[in-house]
Amino acid sequence: MKNSVKKLTIAALGAPIAIGRSAEIFAWKEGLVLKLFFKEIPGADIATEFKNTQEANALGGCPMICHEKVSVEGRTGIVLDRIDGISLTKTPDKNPLLFFSVSKSLAELHAGLHGRKTKKLRDIREIALDMLDTKPLAFLSRDERRKVKGIINALPDGSSLLHMDFHPENVIVRGGEKIIIDWMTAARGNPAADVAYSNFLMRDAELFPGTSRLKLIFYGIVRTYILRGYLKHYMRLTGMTMQEVDRWRLPIIMMRLGFWDIASEKDALVREIKEIIGR
Repeated sequence: MKNSVKKLTIAALGAPIAIGRSAEIFAWKEGLVLKLFFKEIPGADIATEFKNTQEANALGGCPMICHEKVSVEGRTGIVLDRIDGISLTKTPDKNPLLFFSVSKSLAELHAGLHGRKTKKLRDIREIALDMLDTKPLAFLSRDERRKVKGIINALPDGSSLLHMDFHPENVIVRGGEKIIIDWMTAARGNPAADVAYSNFLMRDAELFPGTSRLKLIFYGIVRTYILRGYLKHYMRLTGMTMQEVDRWRLPIIMMRLGFWDIASEKDALVREIKEIIGR
């Protein structure tokens, strides 16, 4: 159910607590926040995040509850429990030695998430195949589409709870608790798909538009270190191999392009998609 907050304006909400690619986060009533999505975000995607967050909560993967949907100046928002804390990335700001434990914490949290099983969320392979109908993937020929379907349909099944946007900024540390946020892209399937997407995010994804070159180099070194440690610890915990992860490269870069269509990433993603199909 969506309530229209007629008298409330975006200006009256005050400054956002945080800003992401899809939404701004504002303080709401006591103990709650409003995740107010940008107008260009489809209503279906917002409804999916609401449903996914509810399922993650029911499975014990996330303590946040979605309370309601609201509309403010034509923008749709979700009212969620407020999680006061800092991102896993920022924990070393208080204690620099914690930097060396970020990778291990990330791996343990992700492996624990994949131990939770669901039947309610969509199969990650179906979501990837849906990308063929998006504008950013329109460059594929009929024959290339046929090959894509064959590759994705041959990938292994699974029933694990997948986040599909799992990285240190989406983990909030509150006291001794680590909480995973932002469930819009959650799905069910083989855990290697989720690890493959995290591998992309921490290795290839665009870093902070507008940031100076020097800072980009620094951030790149930091995330590479975190990624290597995360993969090492995750594989030690689960027995997964990089060969299993690499099999999911095509669907995850299709999803990255189809969902977000980020200008700075587009050419490289198109080239890689064509390269994988042509093998």
